Order: sequence, then C-alpha cells, then structure tokens
Amino acid sequence: WQLKYPKLILREAGSVPAQLHKEVQEAFLTLNKHGCLFRDLVRVQGKDLLTPVSRILIGSPGCTYKYLNTRLFTVPWPEKGSDAKYSEADIGTACRAFLKLNEYLQIETLQALEELAAKDRDNIDAVPVCIGPDFPRVGLGYEGPDEVELKNRASYNMTLLNFMDPQKMPYLKEEPYFGMGKMAVSWHHDENLVDRSAVAVYSYSCEGPEEEDSDDDPELEGRDPDTWHVGFKISWDIETPGLAIPLHQGDCYFML
Repeated sequence: WQLKYPKLILREAGSVPAQLHKEVQEAFLTLNKHGCLFRDLVRVQGKDLLTPVSRILIGSPGCTYKYLNTRLFTVPWPEKGSDAKYSEADIGTACRAFLKLNEYLQIETLQALEELAAKDRDNIDAVPVCIGPDFPRVGLGYEGPDEVELKNRASYNMTLLNFMDPQKMPYLKEEPYFGMGKMAVSWHHDENLVDRSAVAVYSYSCEGPEEEDSDDDPELEGRDPDTWHVGFKISWDIETPGLAIPLHQGDCYFML
C-alpha cells in the first residue's frame, strides 16, 4: 500500500514513549469524566445535524477550527506565555498532556517529511549532493521543500479530540465503494486545511464491556471487525483501491 499511499505513515504504539502514552490516555479519560466533549451542530446539504462524535478542540489560545459551517474555539493548553485557568486542576493537567503529545507529533512529522523529501530528491537528482558553506544541502536542480517550509507544514497549533462509541449508534452505513463493511464515520475530507498541511492522529480505544459473539455477524475476509480500523481513499477517486489499516492502542498515523 505504500506505493498507492506514499504520504501515509504509520507509527506503531511501541515507538511512542511509554510515559507519554500513560499521560495522554489518562487525559482522554479525565476530559470524558468531566463531560468536556460535546456533539456539535453542523450544516450538511442545507440540514442542521449533530455530529456523530463528541468533540473538544484544545490548542494555542485564540485559535479556531471551522468544519461544516461550525466554528470551534480552542480550550487553551498551558503553553509558555499563556495564563490559562481551568475549573478543575486535572483538566489543566489533561490539556498539558495534549500539549506534550502535540510537541512529540511535530517532531515525528518533521522527521517523516524530511524522509519523504529525501526520497523525492533521490528520485529526481542524478548528481551528487553538495554540502558546504556556499552550496545548498540538496542536489543541483532539486526544487523540493526547504527546511522552513517543512517546519511550517508540521507546526501544529491545535488538536481536535473525537470520541465515538459505535455500539451506541443506532445505524452504521455500509461502505459504498470497496466492500469494507460497516462504517462508523462516512468518507470525508477537510476542505479548510491549508494546502500541503500535514495531519497527525493518535488513536486510543477506551475499554468497554465485553460482548458475546453473534452468529449473525458476517465474516469479513482479511480484517478483524473487533479491531478499530481507519479507512483511506484518494479524494474523488474510486478506481484506486481503498485502504483499511487496523489501529491498536496508542498507534499514530500521519497524512503528509
């Protein structure tokens, strides 16, 4: 799948520091316990609908995020120079944990972008790389992204937390193009992102009560329906096969 989706990067949970996992996952539970996540009213094809997920936007003070004609304002995380105050101390601790996760994901994203740029350079340049005080760090003729541009593409200033319990949804749609089975979230893309912006995602599944297997559940060849998957497709393209990647506790993925 790397050939069809070269800008999709998966980092398994084992590559993330254990202490960061602990703090971030406790932060998810804290915000959920305090009722900090809400379903938002959005407008889709002229109709006002509630989002299927509960959400909260955390980030740099004053930042906003607009999606489907609804603008969210950040709950500020305690970055240097801010004077954020919280109704509960552990909410502040949770926001600090997501700030730490954001800083970690920025580093990982920048590294992935640099690796991607290096691959592009290797494919384009047929001359040796020149490194010196009076020479560019890349091969002659290469006009790929410079270091400043890469940092800008990885300079995340907010995180959007989405929480969903598919078991509480009355109806799950069938995936219409690739036979992937039931979909908790329909195909969508964010038209408000700045062009060439990167996106980083951390996956956490809260433990729920175990359910007995049903004989009526269809078997999906090639993937375990009890494991949360994230689906990818090329925008406005149903010829290129879609991709469903299993996500385990603490896995991350990056869309570059």
